[in-house]
Amino acid sequence: MTQSSPLEWAAHVASVLPAVALALACHAGFLGERDAFLLLSLSFIGLNLAHMAATWSRVFLDPDAQRGAWIERGVVPVLLLVLAVLGEAVGLGAALLGAQCYLSLHHAMLQNYGIARATQRRSGRVLSGRGLRLDQAACLLLPLGALGYRIRAVCPVYSGATLVAPPVAVSVALMGAGAVALVAYLAREGLARWRGHPVDPLGPVLIASQCLLWSVLLVAIPHPALPLYALASGHYVQYLYFVWRTEAQRPGLSALPQGARRWVSPPARFRYLGALAALGAVVVVGLTLLSVLTRELFSRAGWRPAQALPMAPWVAAMIGVNFSHYWLDHRIWRRRPAGALLAVP
Repeated sequence: MTQSSPLEWAAHVASVLPAVALALACHAGFLGERDAFLLLSLSFIGLNLAHMAATWSRVFLDPDAQRGAWIERGVVPVLLLVLAVLGEAVGLGAALLGAQCYLSLHHAMLQNYGIARATQRRSGRVLSGRGLRLDQAACLLLPLGALGYRIRAVCPVYSGATLVAPPVAVSVALMGAGAVALVAYLAREGLARWRGHPVDPLGPVLIASQCLLWSVLLVAIPHPALPLYALASGHYVQYLYFVWRTEAQRPGLSALPQGARRWVSPPARFRYLGALAALGAVVVVGLTLLSVLTRELFSRAGWRPAQALPMAPWVAAMIGVNFSHYWLDHRIWRRRPAGALLAVP
């Protein structure tokens, strides 16, 4: 049975701990808010741009692997970007922020599920459909319930927008169901390992630690952004490591000139990370300018309401990029017929 390496444990499980420590220190008053966000910006801006660009590198810089999937990898992502920019221009910023809040957590929890699935397959373990549904429930329900409770009872405002939340009873019921699913999942994995089945402990530890950590911090820290920024840092590192390893095992980036490809491709680390961050920055800056122009045109035409949420234009650009990233990331790692999209290694 193939077991996960110490580097995988560090990237997938321990990567969130430094940022969580920063958030807890700020919440306890040991670190100023300005200093905490300055340090977190290294992750929330730098790593975030790189992690989104890592998806684009597999979709747009490796056209041979993506042949025949032009609607999924081209039309839909661009449509999501355009809708986000236009939506903000006509005053739907609060709705976009609400969708971003829920979708980002759903996306992060499903990434944990995907990594756990990858470790299962690599160890030679195959689960039934019912078993996989239990894995998904263990990943999703408790954090989603905690997020709903946070928005209703702890911190209903994010970036100046009042977010829509389910009733507290619904959130508590989700958390209860999620706790039951998590216990059942861990019991199943423990029993399977005791019986000698090929259970890589990285999967259960990843799901349990991330699920509990996200749930607790979302409820315990009322600051509108601090827990979200801190928890997302681990998500970025997880994804960047996963794509870096994929590129090293199955090289892509074939659209780049040969010299540039040799310079930035894995096993290069910092050059690869820097190239991705630069690509992400260029795209977001371009979309920010587009957002500024669109907002100005709509304001002059009288299509932007006076009470529209005063959202920074780069936020609208980032939301559009995030929406397209969620879609692409949801699609490119699925096993599909020949000539379509990529599969998990």
